[in-house]
Amino acid sequence: MPVIAALVFAAFAIAGRWVQLHPERVVPKGHFVGPDTRGARLFRAQMAVFGTFAVFGGTWFAIYSLLSLLTFGSVVLDGVAKLVGLALGLFLAVRVRREVKARPAYVSDSPYGWWP
Repeated sequence: MPVIAALVFAAFAIAGRWVQLHPERVVPKGHFVGPDTRGARLFRAQMAVFGTFAVFGGTWFAIYSLLSLLTFGSVVLDGVAKLVGLALGLFLAVRVRREVKARPAYVSDSPYGWWP
């Protein structure tokens, strides 16, 4: 069961990365009038928060699920597994945010309006 849970959490982390890298694919074309409208800025902030949470939480729980198989009921090893999962989740969340910020801004060529 922990292996299946790890796969589900890893998929959640990958989905969080995808949402951060491609927020324009989450909403339909022409949803926002312009890139600097209040709604567009709020949407980008929501995708950043959701994606970062998904990457962090998904990675943390996937690593913990896999490492919990090696704890053999030890409280100390269980704590180490949680700390390793926490550290890797934090590392990957920061790394994905840096990757997103390094990408150029999205330029829409849609005649219907702007995508985020």
